[in-house]
Amino acid sequence: MKGRNLAMETDEGFSLDSMLDIVFLLLIYFMVTAAFVKEEADISMSLPSRVEQDEPLEMPEEQVLDIMADGSVWLNGQPFDDQTSHMLPELTRTLARFRVAAEDAGVPAFIVVQAEDEARHQRIIDVLNACAVAEISLVSFNLE
Repeated sequence: MKGRNLAMETDEGFSLDSMLDIVFLLLIYFMVTAAFVKEEADISMSLPSRVEQDEPLEMPEEQVLDIMADGSVWLNGQPFDDQTSHMLPELTRTLARFRVAAEDAGVPAFIVVQAEDEARHQRIIDVLNACAVAEISLVSFNLE
């Protein structure tokens, strides 16, 4: 029985030394082979901007939008879009260009709406929506 106790006392158990060596070697391997992500570099690029005008641009103080009884829309005597078009894309693009030109000239974009007595109210709303899409907020009605 004494030999048995001696054998039990000499058993040191499982050695972790070799496992720790392998773990540290794997850690070093992954640290050396890892690719580090580079942060985005500053790309020197200049975006287009508005050009300062050399001479002041003559802008009319107001643009006159006429709405006729037949549904046609006229801006300063020029017809725009189809009489059945509710979105008025040509008028919207023209008004947006007018707003940008007015801002560049340093004057407010101002629209005067003149509607005939027989003009449909929906057509007036279509014109006001076109002004809103073009970001023109100074709109007035001429009641003659």
